[in-house]
Amino acid sequence: MSDHDERTIDPVQLLVMANRIDGITREMTNTLVRTARSTTLAVRDFSTSISDVNHQLFAAPEGIPCHVYGSGLLCETMAEYHPDFKEGDAFLHNDPYLGNSHPADHTILVPVFFEGEHVFTTCIKAHQADCGNALPTTYMPKAIDVYAEGALIFPCVKIQEDYQDVGDIVRMCQKRIRVPEIWYGDYLAMLAAGRVGEQRIKEFCQKYGLETVKRFQREWLDYSERMADAEIRKLPKGTVHGETALDPFPTLPDGVPMQVDIEVDPEAGFVHVDLTDNIDCTPAGINLSESTAINCGVTGVLSVLNSKPEARNVTVPNNAGAFRRIPVQVRENCVVGIPRHPSSCSMATNTVADRCLGMVYSSMSQLGDGIGLAEPCFGSGPYQGVVSGYNRKRDEPFVLQIFSGTAGGPAGPQSDGWLTFLIANAGGMAYFDETEVIEQKYPFVVWDSYVRVDSEGAGRQRGAPGNVCVYGPLPDQNAIEVHYSLDGMITPPKGVRGGGDALGNEVRLQGPDGSERHLPDMVGEQIVDSGERLISLSTGAGGYGDPKTRDPQAVLTDVAEGYVTPERARAIYGVALAGDASKVETLRIDEASTAALRSR
Repeated sequence: MSDHDERTIDPVQLLVMANRIDGITREMTNTLVRTARSTTLAVRDFSTSISDVNHQLFAAPEGIPCHVYGSGLLCETMAEYHPDFKEGDAFLHNDPYLGNSHPADHTILVPVFFEGEHVFTTCIKAHQADCGNALPTTYMPKAIDVYAEGALIFPCVKIQEDYQDVGDIVRMCQKRIRVPEIWYGDYLAMLAAGRVGEQRIKEFCQKYGLETVKRFQREWLDYSERMADAEIRKLPKGTVHGETALDPFPTLPDGVPMQVDIEVDPEAGFVHVDLTDNIDCTPAGINLSESTAINCGVTGVLSVLNSKPEARNVTVPNNAGAFRRIPVQVRENCVVGIPRHPSSCSMATNTVADRCLGMVYSSMSQLGDGIGLAEPCFGSGPYQGVVSGYNRKRDEPFVLQIFSGTAGGPAGPQSDGWLTFLIANAGGMAYFDETEVIEQKYPFVVWDSYVRVDSEGAGRQRGAPGNVCVYGPLPDQNAIEVHYSLDGMITPPKGVRGGGDALGNEVRLQGPDGSERHLPDMVGEQIVDSGERLISLSTGAGGYGDPKTRDPQAVLTDVAEGYVTPERARAIYGVALAGDASKVETLRIDEASTAALRSR
């Protein structure tokens, strides 16, 4: 803990100031949502955060975990590469070897000054549907190195000076990105968000004064550390070992085994996460960057500490103060660690990252009932694929990442999984596409999106079910190309403490005559012709606890909602229902038969 233990700011004022900084971050988020040009950012595949004068993550109330953890690392690079940064500067940074998540996440850094002193840095990280990759996709799982990947990488370059664009950098992006007008519109929106944050922070400093703001920065992180310390002290002492395995990939026929060792020391108030005993970087685009690897450990533990019944707010803030109590050990040239150039980190925000995150919080369930979570959904199926093609009506090419489906969130000890979880490292923060807007802008149709019945991991608390998403090109349009990657078919999301496993991913292609064929490829580069439809069946998530102990009324509700069939309710949950299954209002629990089923 910090050597500065004397309280110098009233606790009420401390919380008021912290909420004001959070409010500034949310205003940055709203600015980007309302001004972004791409549909990717419209569904909030971006994050805003604020780092302090010491380049530590200070505020990220609604940031996607795998985005915001590395904010401090990015700002450290800014200070190292541009030690004379000044007011009016802005920097573009997407280098995965220097603290960024992966190349498709472009980050704008805006250092904020007050009375001539640097006080904060606003950070805006936004996922690009096209970042200059060799293929029209944001993800390159088969890239054997960064050269095969092809993305434009900017190691924290100055993109604005004295509030004016550095035209050379802008032109580089416009020449290498397939949809330059979309990129530039998003860049302007990101910059606007950063400048709005800059203006509000100046007003904040004007109100409280520079010296009070400096004390606030120190004391807020110290307070966050104390909150993490207090929650860790409630955990039982112990060491747990967790393992999982990524399904085989085209360049990795044996998949990727992963393991973690976690030591909980409640007496000292620390949780140590060791990810060093994993394989070296692989010849594929799935290696984690340093920020995403450490994020898996930190977010995994924070997910456990903040999993409280009926909680409306997080107990432990997501900032550098809390991180002090969760040291994560990684090593250089490791698939879950610090990549060595030119290893590709194209998919560093999902795939291995989702496996690693789920491994951390599911292994913590070994500490006892009431602790940890089950494994989350895996894979990035067509429901969130990168779709490209040529729009005849507009006479122009297009590239976008679609978000017209979701996947299951993990069950916890007190609650069911989150239905619209989407992807583990997004933490449930992303939105769905506005289907009508997508169909007006692009030449394809989303024909359906609904819950994938019986795909959940059963349990006392069940994992959320997966999703079925169906889309394809308009009848009078050209074919579309869809890039996606799967996981969880061979090793599906696991339940914990007696909970059941979820169903894995599946993809089908429906022909014009309605016939369907299974698409077995783990990495999809699928052409969908006019008249065809791509069907994405995403994974559910694991369950927590024995399904036979689930509240029968909750099982009845799941059947009525179409999440679970009556047959599965009887076979897996031991709940017999009476009534007409086609008329859910007639369904009721058969108490005698249920008691008999559960007594066997």
